[in-house]
Amino acid sequence: MSMVQRLSSREGPGSRAVQSFGSRVCSEEIERESDHRIANNLQLLMAMVAAEKRELSDPAAGLVFDRMLGRIGAIAGVHRQLTRQQQTGFVDAGGYLGTLVNQIETGCCDVAGGRRLTVSADLVSVSAHLAGAMGLIVSECVLNACKYAYPAQRPGEVRIELRLAGPHALRLSVEDDGTGRSQGEGGSGGFGTHLMEALAARIDATLVWEDLHPGTRIVLAVPLA
Repeated sequence: MSMVQRLSSREGPGSRAVQSFGSRVCSEEIERESDHRIANNLQLLMAMVAAEKRELSDPAAGLVFDRMLGRIGAIAGVHRQLTRQQQTGFVDAGGYLGTLVNQIETGCCDVAGGRRLTVSADLVSVSAHLAGAMGLIVSECVLNACKYAYPAQRPGEVRIELRLAGPHALRLSVEDDGTGRSQGEGGSGGFGTHLMEALAARIDATLVWEDLHPGTRIVLAVPLA
């Protein structure tokens, strides 16, 4: 019998406090183990997809697998960052987005060829739930821009900005100077668009596409509780 079990077997207010402490410790251990398993499963999934991609001979199919790997990697990055910062329930949004975008740049951008991602953010803390949705939307926007915004071998920049828009709102934008949405993803409302719209709806945010001539800006207006 453990010390917690021995103490909790006694009667009185002290025993109830010990029981509460034991339950909290057990819950934290389960949560840590769950986070560890999720991270391992995501890594395993990426390895399986990468192995399947190596068997392909069709370049178009290879691009589909690359996009899938990018999305899974983005989810893994979001999970990893939020797991590290979840003790308080709040996340430094600017630092979180900076780390996430750096991971995407390392994995998906030809930095030597002039493809760059930049992040500029106001100092603001948000809930882990809100940060997770914002991170996945940014990941999808950036992956989209890396694939469609600029012709192959051409340098280009993708800019991510997070700004306070008054005391109760945030403005998150992802912007490039590329070919424009109509010539990139076709503006047809593909899977990526539907994914971002669903994520925006989960946080009661508004998602807007702006044609910059040249380039595209995607703006997420996020209310703060």
